[in-house]
Amino acid sequence: MCWAIILLSFFSTQQPDEMGYLLKNIPDVPVRTAESSLQPLSSWYSQKPMILTLAYSRCPGVCSPYVLQIRDQLAMQSIAEDKFQMVVLSFDSTDNAQTLSKLAGYSKVNPPPSNWTFAVLPTESREELAASLGLKWEKLGELYDHNSLLLLVSTEGKILQRVEGLPSNDQWNRLFREITHEFVPVYSTLGENIWTSCFRYDPASGTWRMNWGLLLILIPSVATVCILLILQTFIRVGATKKIANTKPIISHDPV
Repeated sequence: MCWAIILLSFFSTQQPDEMGYLLKNIPDVPVRTAESSLQPLSSWYSQKPMILTLAYSRCPGVCSPYVLQIRDQLAMQSIAEDKFQMVVLSFDSTDNAQTLSKLAGYSKVNPPPSNWTFAVLPTESREELAASLGLKWEKLGELYDHNSLLLLVSTEGKILQRVEGLPSNDQWNRLFREITHEFVPVYSTLGENIWTSCFRYDPASGTWRMNWGLLLILIPSVATVCILLILQTFIRVGATKKIANTKPIISHDPV
């Protein structure tokens, strides 16, 4: 078991530090909405869970397909709009809510759902929020190179889930289950194929499967039993030979 823990610790250092962000509070920074008014983020997450992603409308790369995938995934779910708030937040201070709405494929003819909000993060709040969420960005001329993040924030402002990059189906399912207050027992933070784990949990089906780590725990017990059986066998064989080599004592009755 000690070796399993050591190996597991080694592998955990090779993976993104997702656990470093979970259950931590995000700063309640002010953001600028379509009405150009500044409102704190708590205006949305204090009422219901908030799904948060960061993008900017002039992004020539992943921002548009990333936000469009979020839109399509949410549209396919039967979760009522009053159960969560979707916030698309730009970290580009020159942005505005209207251009962000177009980034998500919405317009005056096709308006976003009532639980969608588009807002812009002021420059003075960007560093604080970026550090708390793990947003990595670098300005390249007039554009930004950045990682894609999707977060689920509780009504207390705590990070419940954090996904870097495009979410997998399992990650989407886990996020939707959390929104509907369904118990999620395990969060996969070390990858799907860590062989040192004792069990593997499938969040899509909610089932458990045994893994090789369980064998590492059982090896000492199995080895101990085998050694005891071998020793017991040697003792029995030795006792049998001793009895076989002992000469019988012949007694003579007196005449």
